[in-house]
Amino acid sequence: MKKLILLVFTLVIPASVFIFLKYFGTNTFEVPYLFENGIPNCLQSESPNIVSDFDIFGVLAQPSKEYGKSEYLIYAVLEKREEDQLSKLITQLIRIQDAFFESDPPYFVLLVNGDLAEVQEMKLLSSSMGLKRGNTQYFYSDESVLFEFLKCEIALIKNNSDELTNIALVDTERKIRGIYAGLDREEVDKLILELKILKQQH
Repeated sequence: MKKLILLVFTLVIPASVFIFLKYFGTNTFEVPYLFENGIPNCLQSESPNIVSDFDIFGVLAQPSKEYGKSEYLIYAVLEKREEDQLSKLITQLIRIQDAFFESDPPYFVLLVNGDLAEVQEMKLLSSSMGLKRGNTQYFYSDESVLFEFLKCEIALIKNNSDELTNIALVDTERKIRGIYAGLDREEVDKLILELKILKQQH
Protein backbone atom coordinates (compact mmCIF):
# COMPACT_ATOMS: atom_id res chain seq x y z
CA MET A 1 0.00 0.00 0.00
CA LYS A 2 2.79 2.38 0.92
CA LYS A 3 4.50 1.63 -2.39
CA LEU A 4 1.28 2.44 -4.25
CA ILE A 5 0.95 5.79 -2.44
CA LEU A 6 4.59 6.59 -3.15
CA LEU A 7 4.10 5.73 -6.82
CA VAL A 8 1.09 8.03 -7.01
CA PHE A 9 3.06 10.91 -5.50
CA THR A 10 5.98 10.21 -7.81
CA LEU A 11 3.94 10.23 -11.02
CA VAL A 12 0.83 12.31 -10.42
CA ILE A 13 2.25 15.36 -8.65
CA PRO A 14 4.96 16.19 -11.24
CA ALA A 15 2.40 15.70 -14.02
CA SER A 16 -0.04 17.99 -12.26
CA VAL A 17 2.59 20.67 -11.82
CA PHE A 18 3.54 20.41 -15.51
CA ILE A 19 -0.08 20.74 -16.65
CA PHE A 20 -0.68 23.71 -14.36
CA LEU A 21 2.40 25.56 -15.58
CA LYS A 22 1.62 24.80 -19.20
CA TYR A 23 -1.87 26.25 -19.12
CA PHE A 24 -1.77 28.78 -16.29
CA GLY A 25 1.85 29.70 -15.79
CA THR A 26 3.70 32.52 -17.50
CA ASN A 27 7.24 32.32 -18.74
CA THR A 28 8.22 35.80 -19.83
CA PHE A 29 11.51 37.61 -19.58
CA GLU A 30 11.76 41.31 -20.21
CA VAL A 31 14.89 42.87 -21.66
CA PRO A 32 14.87 46.32 -20.05
CA TYR A 33 15.71 49.61 -21.66
CA LEU A 34 18.99 51.05 -20.51
CA PHE A 35 19.49 54.69 -19.60
CA GLU A 36 15.84 55.57 -18.99
CA ASN A 37 16.91 59.08 -17.95
CA GLY A 38 19.76 59.52 -20.40
CA ILE A 39 23.40 58.44 -20.23
CA PRO A 40 25.20 59.69 -17.09
CA ASN A 41 27.36 62.79 -17.60
CA CYS A 42 25.69 63.41 -20.94
CA LEU A 43 22.59 65.31 -21.97
CA GLN A 44 19.78 64.04 -19.74
CA SER A 45 16.20 63.42 -20.82
CA GLU A 46 12.99 62.06 -19.35
CA SER A 47 12.86 59.14 -21.77
CA PRO A 48 15.26 56.32 -22.70
CA ASN A 49 18.33 57.44 -24.60
CA ILE A 50 17.74 57.37 -28.37
CA VAL A 51 20.74 56.59 -30.56
CA SER A 52 20.85 59.23 -33.27
CA ASP A 53 21.75 58.73 -36.91
CA PHE A 54 25.49 58.47 -37.32
CA ASP A 55 25.82 60.82 -40.27
CA ILE A 56 28.51 62.62 -38.26
CA PHE A 57 31.07 60.14 -39.54
CA GLY A 58 33.48 60.37 -42.44
CA VAL A 59 33.10 59.74 -46.17
CA LEU A 60 31.81 56.21 -45.64
CA ALA A 61 29.05 57.44 -43.36
CA GLN A 62 25.41 56.85 -44.13
CA PRO A 63 22.48 57.67 -41.83
CA SER A 64 21.30 54.73 -39.74
CA LYS A 65 17.83 55.17 -41.23
CA GLU A 66 19.17 53.37 -44.31
CA TYR A 67 18.92 50.18 -42.29
CA GLY A 68 15.19 50.72 -41.98
CA LYS A 69 13.27 50.62 -38.72
CA SER A 70 12.82 46.87 -38.46
CA GLU A 71 16.39 45.82 -37.78
CA TYR A 72 18.28 45.41 -34.55
CA LEU A 73 21.75 46.95 -34.55
CA ILE A 74 24.95 45.63 -33.01
CA TYR A 75 27.52 48.35 -32.37
CA ALA A 76 31.19 47.57 -31.84
CA VAL A 77 34.52 49.32 -32.26
CA LEU A 78 37.36 47.91 -34.32
CA GLU A 79 40.81 49.32 -33.73
CA LYS A 80 44.38 48.23 -34.09
CA ARG A 81 45.22 46.60 -30.80
CA GLU A 82 46.82 43.31 -29.94
CA GLU A 83 46.05 41.16 -32.98
CA ASP A 84 44.77 38.32 -30.82
CA GLN A 85 42.32 40.64 -29.05
CA LEU A 86 40.95 42.06 -32.30
CA SER A 87 40.49 38.55 -33.72
CA LYS A 88 38.63 37.48 -30.57
CA LEU A 89 36.24 40.40 -30.88
CA ILE A 90 35.51 39.66 -34.54
CA THR A 91 35.03 35.98 -33.67
CA GLN A 92 32.34 36.92 -31.13
CA LEU A 93 30.61 39.13 -33.70
CA ILE A 94 30.56 36.16 -36.08
CA ARG A 95 29.01 34.02 -33.31
CA ILE A 96 26.19 36.56 -33.06
CA GLN A 97 25.76 36.50 -36.83
CA ASP A 98 25.70 32.70 -37.03
CA ALA A 99 23.20 32.40 -34.16
CA PHE A 100 20.62 34.01 -36.45
CA PHE A 101 21.63 32.24 -39.65
CA GLU A 102 18.11 30.87 -40.24
CA SER A 103 16.30 34.08 -39.30
CA ASP A 104 16.82 37.78 -39.87
CA PRO A 105 20.33 38.56 -38.62
CA PRO A 106 21.04 41.83 -36.84
CA TYR A 107 22.95 44.54 -38.65
CA PHE A 108 26.47 45.28 -37.50
CA VAL A 109 27.59 48.88 -37.17
CA LEU A 110 31.37 48.73 -36.84
CA LEU A 111 33.10 51.95 -35.87
CA VAL A 112 36.76 52.09 -36.80
CA ASN A 113 39.10 54.11 -34.63
CA GLY A 114 41.37 55.06 -37.51
CA ASP A 115 41.45 56.41 -41.05
CA LEU A 116 40.08 55.19 -44.37
CA ALA A 117 43.03 52.86 -44.94
CA GLU A 118 42.36 51.18 -41.60
CA VAL A 119 38.69 50.83 -42.49
CA GLN A 120 39.65 48.88 -45.60
CA GLU A 121 42.04 46.77 -43.53
CA MET A 122 39.32 45.97 -40.98
CA LYS A 123 36.91 45.10 -43.80
CA LEU A 124 39.32 42.62 -45.30
CA LEU A 125 40.14 41.03 -41.95
CA SER A 126 36.51 40.72 -40.85
CA SER A 127 35.41 39.36 -44.21
CA SER A 128 38.23 36.81 -44.32
CA MET A 129 37.18 35.55 -40.89
CA GLY A 130 33.55 35.10 -41.97
CA LEU A 131 31.69 38.30 -41.13
CA LYS A 132 29.29 38.83 -44.02
CA ARG A 133 29.44 42.17 -45.79
CA GLY A 134 25.74 42.19 -46.63
CA ASN A 135 24.69 43.04 -43.09
CA THR A 136 27.76 44.97 -41.97
CA GLN A 137 28.72 48.61 -42.40
CA TYR A 138 31.93 50.33 -41.38
CA PHE A 139 32.30 53.92 -40.25
CA TYR A 140 35.10 56.15 -39.06
CA SER A 141 35.51 59.69 -37.86
CA ASP A 142 37.77 62.15 -36.17
CA GLU A 143 38.81 60.61 -32.85
CA SER A 144 37.25 63.32 -30.67
CA VAL A 145 33.89 63.02 -32.48
CA LEU A 146 34.06 59.23 -32.36
CA PHE A 147 34.69 59.15 -28.62
CA GLU A 148 31.86 61.60 -27.98
CA PHE A 149 29.53 59.29 -29.94
CA LEU A 150 30.77 56.23 -28.06
CA LYS A 151 30.32 57.94 -24.71
CA CYS A 152 27.05 59.86 -25.10
CA GLU A 153 25.16 58.01 -27.83
CA ILE A 154 25.73 54.29 -27.29
CA ALA A 155 27.52 54.28 -23.90
CA LEU A 156 30.28 51.89 -24.94
CA ILE A 157 32.79 53.87 -22.90
CA LYS A 158 32.75 56.10 -19.83
CA ASN A 159 35.93 57.98 -20.69
CA ASN A 160 38.51 58.03 -23.47
CA SER A 161 40.87 55.70 -21.63
CA ASP A 162 38.38 52.81 -21.54
CA GLU A 163 39.20 49.68 -23.52
CA LEU A 164 37.09 49.58 -26.67
CA THR A 165 35.90 45.98 -26.56
CA ASN A 166 32.27 46.43 -25.53
CA ILE A 167 29.29 45.62 -27.76
CA ALA A 168 25.96 47.48 -27.69
CA LEU A 169 22.56 46.09 -28.67
CA VAL A 170 20.17 48.71 -30.05
CA ASP A 171 16.54 47.89 -30.81
CA THR A 172 14.29 48.91 -33.69
CA GLU A 173 13.32 52.10 -31.86
CA ARG A 174 17.03 52.97 -31.55
CA LYS A 175 16.99 52.44 -27.79
CA ILE A 176 19.88 50.73 -26.05
CA ARG A 177 18.89 47.32 -24.65
CA GLY A 178 22.27 46.00 -23.56
CA ILE A 179 25.99 46.65 -23.17
CA TYR A 180 28.16 43.53 -23.19
CA ALA A 181 31.84 42.68 -22.77
CA GLY A 182 32.75 41.72 -26.32
CA LEU A 183 35.60 39.38 -25.42
CA ASP A 184 33.59 37.43 -22.83
CA ARG A 185 31.86 34.39 -24.36
CA GLU A 186 29.23 34.24 -21.61
CA GLU A 187 28.40 37.92 -22.11
CA VAL A 188 27.98 37.36 -25.84
CA ASP A 189 25.78 34.31 -25.10
CA LYS A 190 23.63 36.66 -23.00
CA LEU A 191 23.42 39.12 -25.91
CA ILE A 192 22.31 36.35 -28.27
CA LEU A 193 19.65 35.15 -25.81
CA GLU A 194 18.30 38.64 -25.17
CA LEU A 195 18.20 39.43 -28.88
CA LYS A 196 16.22 36.23 -29.51
CA ILE A 197 13.76 37.28 -26.79
CA LEU A 198 13.37 40.75 -28.31
CA LYS A 199 12.79 39.28 -31.76
CA GLN A 200 10.10 36.96 -30.40
CA GLN A 201 8.36 39.84 -28.70
CA HIS A 202 8.63 42.22 -31.64
